[in-house]
Amino acid sequence: MAIYFESLQTFQANGGLKQSTITAKQLLPALVTHMQRGDRKFSLHINGRLPKPLSELLQDAFDISHLQQPFHTQHCARQQSKYINVSKSRIKIDFSMHYRMSRDEHKWVVDEIGRILKQLIKADMSDVQKVVAVHDYIVRNHQYEMNTTGSPFTVFTFMHEKQGVCMAYALLFEKMMEELQIPCYYVVGKADGESDLGHAWNMVQLGGEWYHIDATWNDLGSKLKNHEIRYRYFLRSDEFMKRDHHWNHNHYPQCLSETYKGMSNFYDVTYCEDAIYFPHPTSAKLIKMNVDTRKTAVLVEGRVQFCSEFEKAIYFCSVDNERHLYKLNTTTNEVSCVEKREVIAIKRTLSQLIVTFREGDPLCLEEALQEITETVEAYDVELAGFGNSWFGTYKGKAQAIRFTDGAGLELLIQDSYKQVAVNILCHDKLQISLTANKKPLKATKPVIVTLPKELAERVGQERIELMGDCELRLEG
Repeated sequence: MAIYFESLQTFQANGGLKQSTITAKQLLPALVTHMQRGDRKFSLHINGRLPKPLSELLQDAFDISHLQQPFHTQHCARQQSKYINVSKSRIKIDFSMHYRMSRDEHKWVVDEIGRILKQLIKADMSDVQKVVAVHDYIVRNHQYEMNTTGSPFTVFTFMHEKQGVCMAYALLFEKMMEELQIPCYYVVGKADGESDLGHAWNMVQLGGEWYHIDATWNDLGSKLKNHEIRYRYFLRSDEFMKRDHHWNHNHYPQCLSETYKGMSNFYDVTYCEDAIYFPHPTSAKLIKMNVDTRKTAVLVEGRVQFCSEFEKAIYFCSVDNERHLYKLNTTTNEVSCVEKREVIAIKRTLSQLIVTFREGDPLCLEEALQEITETVEAYDVELAGFGNSWFGTYKGKAQAIRFTDGAGLELLIQDSYKQVAVNILCHDKLQISLTANKKPLKATKPVIVTLPKELAERVGQERIELMGDCELRLEG
């Protein structure tokens, strides 16, 4: 069906939810905005003539809500609504929404995605390299499983337990693409062999062309003993996907390009910088392919298996050398034996390489992860000081705020606020009071306080009292 509703972008450009009265065309983006905020109960007023009965209009809106902000709308498990006719041309609708993830779980997921992407993505990567890195991370570090402790449909469970269903695969991929500013769709449809619940995958845009990616069907870790990851459903066209996937073509862009079809037979793929490494589909020789140019080169003539990257080296099982563990230095292309034991599996996580042997203990290599420090861009506000007290206020656009007195006292609020007041009093202890919109400030990130040497010596960490619902981090 053609989409009747206004887009979320148009709705927001026209003021969004500044008022609760909307037109019928604005029903979908209004609902999406409320779900994006995690609102559990809210009301909307619709003015004007409806194009169809309200029950059908509501059903249409929820049926296609996954096309806008799916990370939020798909985590809405169910909704209830009731309405009354306020007048001939005005209807009031009361909604009650039930979400699969709590606000705390949602925040944890977003923070965790940010942490993972900082380790996974390098500044000089092309978009296709980023897509490869995210796809491989999801497939290698998760597995399909319905029987999870939490809901198998949520990204929270998927990232905590490393297990979940197609919905979780596709939502995590879409959210990571959003964070990387790569256009992506969460696709709802059906697939041959799947249950009546349907199936979910993604479409991603690269170089102006759209492609399908089904990370769930590329995950072989729980299906085949000798393979972990394949690319059969990676950057594919409509023509290929329609063989066993079915979706509403009116809701999504066409995927016409066959640029990456040559990658479809790859198994045991691993990624390093601008290239992927994999056993040749027929000869099992170790192949290197540049993901941007798709040029290939043979690096190892013998048969290999379980290719996995770790610290710019490709580790693999050398089938022709008694299945011992070997590695290839990606800078010099030098090949060397690491362990003269029979390898039965190699597992790559975000920070570890775990090699399991037929006999003996596994080999676990762990990256020395560098702590990532961030420079917070903040609006500077000068503190006024009188004797043993300081105070400052800010009112303006929502942003991080840094209060300073020019003599070494600094208080950084990393979260964004429109209105903040700070009061600091030092007698026998240092009391810091923070309010936002005249209420105790609630911060998700630590408030960082830097004290000049003299003040730090006077009070010490144990005699600092923070009034506000937030964590204090002392520096200086």
